[in-house]
Amino acid sequence: MEKIFKLILVLSLSLSACSKNDGCKELEAEKSELLKQKGELVAQMEKMKEDLAFYKRADTNLNFLSSHMKGLKAKIITNYGDIEVGFEPYKAPITCFAFIERAENGFYDNTKFHRIMANFMIQGGDPNSKDNDPTNDGLGSPLISIPHEFNTTKHMPGVLSMARVSDVRMGAGSQFFIMHGTAPHLDGQYTAFGKVLKGMDVVNTIATVQTAEANRPVKPVIIKTIEIIKQ
Repeated sequence: MEKIFKLILVLSLSLSACSKNDGCKELEAEKSELLKQKGELVAQMEKMKEDLAFYKRADTNLNFLSSHMKGLKAKIITNYGDIEVGFEPYKAPITCFAFIERAENGFYDNTKFHRIMANFMIQGGDPNSKDNDPTNDGLGSPLISIPHEFNTTKHMPGVLSMARVSDVRMGAGSQFFIMHGTAPHLDGQYTAFGKVLKGMDVVNTIATVQTAEANRPVKPVIIKTIEIIKQ
């Protein structure tokens, strides 16, 4: 920006000293082009200021949300026992908020852990799993998806993470999984947003149940409800 101002000044001085026959038209054209560039740069700077203000407000709002979720935990009550999980709201505030809101509103009540893979993970949270048709399990989702919040949390045993379809642009729905093994290939590709605080023995039991086609458990593993409690 400063360089353009200096060039405009030099051209202005040159124009004042030249005659109509010694290149003034060319200098005038260069000056006009520089003035145009100056205007475009000023507009870009104003847009950047507006964007910065917007992102500062968004950051403030997310920090507000994160601070109000601090200390919350969830108890996933299943027919195999309870699994208590804590959240990471500063790493994945939108994901934590969506999970908590759905749990409080009964969205997860009577859903199932429909996909179970020992030494990998147990997956649940699909509203389709409430019915008696196992063939549609894994295909359900809420009306509104949420953006991914990929972060630095490693996918190790006990980590709570969001499932997603292969197209990253689609965001995440309601399905989640709890790690039973370690899976570095998921790191930075799936939104980890919590971890098991108590009940890893229940996760181990569920992860080793007998499964059939498509990793579906032979005997239903039911999420009776998910309670949200303050630590």
